[in-house]
Amino acid sequence: MPTSHRALTWRHAAVLAPALIAATPAAPAAAIFPGGRYELASRLQLPHLEEMRRTITRETRCIATDDARALFPVMRQPALNGCTFGYASRQAAHTRLVLVCASARVATGTVELRAGTHGLIGQLEVKMGGKNMTFSQRVEATRVGHCDGGGDSPAP
Repeated sequence: MPTSHRALTWRHAAVLAPALIAATPAAPAAAIFPGGRYELASRLQLPHLEEMRRTITRETRCIATDDARALFPVMRQPALNGCTFGYASRQAAHTRLVLVCASARVATGTVELRAGTHGLIGQLEVKMGGKNMTFSQRVEATRVGHCDGGGDSPAP
């Protein structure tokens, strides 16, 4: 290749590099770190059940994957088997996911994850299919370290 073409190519690269770096998506503000040990504080909210709004469940869990289901204890219920989160949309302050079930008759919903001071804050909104039942679960997940053995199970 002639010297003038090579110089032109390097000049273009020097001009384009900053634009390419600026266009690279940043890591989402609300990220789950696989292999992390989290302290979870969750509250299940059902309409018309005031006592549920005051009940906060606490547990420490090792989360082996970046799957948001591991953050929400209600996702372990048999009624939500076969449901997962998908269709992520990320903005600077939060990540929004859609609840996807094997059948839309099971449930529909969304989850929003926001970066908190020391971890994540998640809000799950669910409407059970075929029923007039809605509920939500709010979770505050504080990352407290690494897991010893990994796994999506409660820590001892």
